[in-house]
Amino acid sequence: GDLDGAEALYREALEAMRETLGDRHPRTLSSINNLGNLLNAKGDLDGAEPLLREALAAQRETLGDTHPDTLTSISNLGTLLQAKGDLDGAEPLLREALAAQRETLGDTHPDTLTSISNLGLLLKEKGDLDGAEALYREALEAMRETLGDRHPRTLSSINNLGNLLNAKGDLDG
Repeated sequence: GDLDGAEALYREALEAMRETLGDRHPRTLSSINNLGNLLNAKGDLDGAEPLLREALAAQRETLGDTHPDTLTSISNLGTLLQAKGDLDGAEPLLREALAAQRETLGDTHPDTLTSISNLGLLLKEKGDLDGAEALYREALEAMRETLGDRHPRTLSSINNLGNLLNAKGDLDG
């Protein structure tokens, strides 16, 4: 896609929303998050971080800690910090998002399953292969039950677990 063109449009929309709706309006917060995610996708992690932090702080204040938009923002910031190599900063955010999603959405909701996988990826990166394996197995089992054996997300979970077992030297699985 045209990420530079999208960035210009996101910036234009955000500026107009701040002027007309204010900094704490849900649409403004969504626009802040969109721009942060786009910058993340473009590899501008340092540009994305303050936007994602701003959106999250305002969503916590206006929507509460367990609103779905807030939980998405918590996950977004956690995965950004992970991409920046701040694994210790990312972990509490990913754990918070997962715990709240389990409580509010249930263990098999697609967003919860994504958070389980994201935390598994982080734990693998931190070297906690046993912790990552438990999460990968949980995500895979739930995805098989809810999405089926051949769904792309299920296949991705199979691949994640296979890569982890390979890294552990457990070639029998």
